[in-house]
Amino acid sequence: MSWRDRPYSGEEDGPQVRIAMPRPTTAVMWLIIANVIGLVLDAVSRNFDPGFWHETFGLSWYGLSRGYLWQPITYMFTHADVWHLAFNMLGLYVFGMEFERTFGRDRFLTFYAICGLIGGLAYLALAGVSPAYRAIPLVGASGAVYGLLIAAIIFFPHIQVVVVFFPMPIRVFGLLLLGFLFFYLISPGRLQNPGGEVCHAAGAVAGVATLYFWGMLPRIRLVRSRAHARDAGAWQRRIEAEAAEQAEVDRILAKVSESGLQSLTRRERRTLEIATQRQRERDREAGRIDRI
Repeated sequence: MSWRDRPYSGEEDGPQVRIAMPRPTTAVMWLIIANVIGLVLDAVSRNFDPGFWHETFGLSWYGLSRGYLWQPITYMFTHADVWHLAFNMLGLYVFGMEFERTFGRDRFLTFYAICGLIGGLAYLALAGVSPAYRAIPLVGASGAVYGLLIAAIIFFPHIQVVVVFFPMPIRVFGLLLLGFLFFYLISPGRLQNPGGEVCHAAGAVAGVATLYFWGMLPRIRLVRSRAHARDAGAWQRRIEAEAAEQAEVDRILAKVSESGLQSLTRRERRTLEIATQRQRERDREAGRIDRI
C-alpha cells in the first residue's frame, strides 16, 4: 500500500475520514475482472450443462486429448465456487499489487503465468501417474497465487495478514501455510484435494525457481557468479530501503492524522514530496493511470 492510498495523505486539503481499499494496480485489476467474468459465465452455463464449463476450461488430461489446448491458461480463470474465487482473488489483490508496483506490470504477468503454468503441468504429471485424475478438471488460480505468496515472503515482509482477528507478518503466515502444505503432502491419506495441493506446491516451487533464474533471490548464495550475487544484493538493498522509507512515511502520516499538516517540519514535508514522486514513478513503470 502506498502512502498516497491512505485517507489522510498530504495530497488532500486536510485529513479525511473514509474507509476504502487501495485501488488495484492495472494488471491485478484486469486479472480479477477476468476471474469474476469466468465465474459468472460458469454459473450461467450450469443452467444448461452443469459440467460444461469445468470440462471445457478446467485443466485435465482428458480435455487436452480432445484438443482443448487452451486449458493450461483458462484453468487459472475458472473456479469451483464463490468462496474459492474470493480467497484466490484476495491473495492476488494483496500479494499481486505489491509485486506489480515494485517490479512492473510485464514482470508481474510473466511471473504469474509461469507459476500458474508450472502448477498446471504438475497436476498433469499427477494424472499421468494416477489415471484416476485424468478426467478430473483442475480449476483455480491457486498455483499462481502461491508463487506470489513466495515472492511476498521474500520481498515484502512489511505485509500484515489478519488470521482469525490476529495480525501476523506475511513471513510467519506464509511459512505456516507452506508448512501445513508440506505436512499434508508427506502424510498419506490426509489430502482431501491431492491434485490441488500438488498444484499449490508446484506453483510455490516455480516462484522460487523463477526468482532464482532471474537473479533476484536475496541473501541466498546459490550461484558462484559474483555478478549474480551483486544483483541479488542490490535487490535486497532496494527492498530494505523502500521498507524503511515506507515506515517513515507511515509515521509522518500518523502525525498528520493526529495533529494536522501544520505540525510537520520542513524535513518531514520534504520526505512526503520525495515519496510522492517515487510512487508516481513506480506507477508509471507498472503501467498504471494516476487517479484524478
